[in-house]
Amino acid sequence: FALSPEQLFVNKSFVENPALEAFKAEVKEELAAQRVKQEAMEAKMETVIAKQDDIGNDLKTILSLLQSKP
Repeated sequence: FALSPEQLFVNKSFVENPALEAFKAEVKEELAAQRVKQEAMEAKMETVIAKQDDIGNDLKTILSLLQSKP
């Protein structure tokens, strides 16, 4: 039993799969797009939370004004 040097290594063209590489690139692009969308949604949520806090503070002020009237 003897192996020649050519048989000791896997042919690089066999290991590289163009379809797999294309799929991996597509997945990376999709993940990047989702990350951008998520960051935009997080920014919008922060804005909504700030507005809700402002509304809550305004309502507390109105309530205290209404309660202080005789």
